[in-house]
Amino acid sequence: MIEIAEALVYSKQMAKVLKGKTITGVKVLASPHTFCWMSELPDVYESILLGNVIHDVKSTSHYIRFILNDDMELAVGEDVSFEYKKEDQTSDKHQLQLTFHDGHILELKIKLYGFILLGKEEDLKSQYSYYQLAMDAVNPLNPEFTYEHFLHVTELNLNKGSVKQALSTNQHIPGLGNGTLQDVLFHAKISPKRKVNTLTDEDKHRLYQSVIHKIDEMITFGGRNTSSNMFGEKGRYEVIMSNDKDQCPKCHEQLIKEAYLGGKVIYCPICQK
Repeated sequence: MIEIAEALVYSKQMAKVLKGKTITGVKVLASPHTFCWMSELPDVYESILLGNVIHDVKSTSHYIRFILNDDMELAVGEDVSFEYKKEDQTSDKHQLQLTFHDGHILELKIKLYGFILLGKEEDLKSQYSYYQLAMDAVNPLNPEFTYEHFLHVTELNLNKGSVKQALSTNQHIPGLGNGTLQDVLFHAKISPKRKVNTLTDEDKHRLYQSVIHKIDEMITFGGRNTSSNMFGEKGRYEVIMSNDKDQCPKCHEQLIKEAYLGGKVIYCPICQK
């Protein structure tokens, strides 16, 4: 799953490798996927992308954006993986494949669900509400992401619902997904099921600092070790609250893993209150 840290790390890597490359081949939906959302029909992707040039690759929230000719962009988000390799290593298991003039290809593969959107920013904003929220959001590492802004966008100051509901539902902070949030909450020593109206000002400040600290740490270490870049290299940030761990790294208590609010939460019943 592409979250804030991976989007930034991967886009910088892609910019170094792909910037200036001309697209000489396009294959769309070689392997159809029910939950692959695209903004145009396959033949439109082919006609626009073929012969186009990647001028830059950048990230906004959890979207990786390939900047093309005439203010067009290919915006990719959610559970999408990338594979960059030589043309003779091609496969048919992809939702989009771009071939470049130097004989390399980039394959985009949807796992559970994902967006591969093509268009101009303003047009995509008008069509896709999640894309608009992501484009308009303030990155947690931006100086404009103040404590007051944090309280406002998460609605923590309304004192309703749970902490997980405030931080990761309804795209309050686009790109702060479950994978990142689990470690944020462990670092803040707060349970995902904690009711917001029981939080003290100190708790809220600790949550704010933890969001910034953990995202920055994940970026520093090249993303999480549960995700891979386009060369198949996993990030060096070791996820603390992961499915393959059973004990708390601090107190060694058995971790709780359970379904909650349409997803899964992992937390320590002793360290997180």
